[in-house]
Amino acid sequence: MFTLRTHGWRLALIASGILLVLGGRLHPSADAEDSLAEELATMAADDRWIPGHALIAASAVLLAVGLWAAWGSRAWPARVQLPLAFAAAAFTAYVFETIAHLSAGADAADLAAGETAPVAMTHIGLSIVLYPITGWALILLAWSFGRAWRGWRRGVAVVGVVAGVLQTFSVPLSILLPDAELSPVFAGAAMLLAVFSIGTGLVGAPRRSVTTPVPQPAAV
Repeated sequence: MFTLRTHGWRLALIASGILLVLGGRLHPSADAEDSLAEELATMAADDRWIPGHALIAASAVLLAVGLWAAWGSRAWPARVQLPLAFAAAAFTAYVFETIAHLSAGADAADLAAGETAPVAMTHIGLSIVLYPITGWALILLAWSFGRAWRGWRRGVAVVGVVAGVLQTFSVPLSILLPDAELSPVFAGAAMLLAVFSIGTGLVGAPRRSVTTPVPQPAAV
């Protein structure tokens, strides 16, 4: 039976994925022709920055809530609990990055003028640390889900692993290769994370196997 107490985490993950898709569609586009500060200034000045990143931040909150709720429900096998807790903690920290990301819009004028932009720089600093951490957490979580699932459900886990790989390397690559066009990597990581989140919510945890007790012969 579907109850909010035991399966509410699934609703949170589905809602998180939907909000991430909606927020991602509003994200301003960028290219590699300008410096990182100039690109950030252009995107932060876009009217879509605030509503798009507000949805992304809300998605991150629901993702963290859903993962913690899944961990607390004990619906998954015991071997999944540790990577589930690690992912929940990592994405809880990631919430602060999405809030800083959203708030970076306040520094649009300073970025365009080449002045100090503390909020935007905080966002960049957090992303350098938290994108790889959340990426690896997602890889481990999706891998453990794939081991617990059977059949076609493992396809959802594959999506999660790919999303984690893109998430892990997106920011480091943008720092190492400033002239490369890496927007598809960021977009791919976000959309695949949304698909994984929605898919996990729809599929749910594997059913626990129920063994039928074998009747014992009566004692003579």
